[in-house]
Amino acid sequence: MQDTGSDPCGNNLPISGVTASGNDGNVPQNVLDNNLATRWSSKGIGQFITADLGTAKTVCGVGIAWYRGNERISHFVISTSTDGTTFTNRFSGDSSGTTLNSEKYTIPATDARYVRVTVNGNTANNWASITELDIDRKSVV
Repeated sequence: MQDTGSDPCGNNLPISGVTASGNDGNVPQNVLDNNLATRWSSKGIGQFITADLGTAKTVCGVGIAWYRGNERISHFVISTSTDGTTFTNRFSGDSSGTTLNSEKYTIPATDARYVRVTVNGNTANNWASITELDIDRKSVV
């Protein structure tokens, strides 16, 4: 199958596992449970959560639902890796601060097994708190 480049980014890839730099009892696996009432949280600038896709896939976007996403803006970086050691930054920016639902962030299509979200605080404090995480691939025809 050939990627025509005309299909949208947005088909969720299965995530085989998730790890994080730390947690406060709100564990990383909570971002995979399709429950906006649970979350992963870790205190400090530069805290990160890493999704493992199991094998390298073509990734084109990341969906993130932010804890208290309607009350504060989170500052973050999305990076990708094929080996889990060397990560390349693909997106740097801020959440909208207007919704509890997932926000989609498009990145240049790239092959990656690992997708990392590094949180650099928010407009209220230095906590990293994410309720849901999705990794998207481009459709192929």
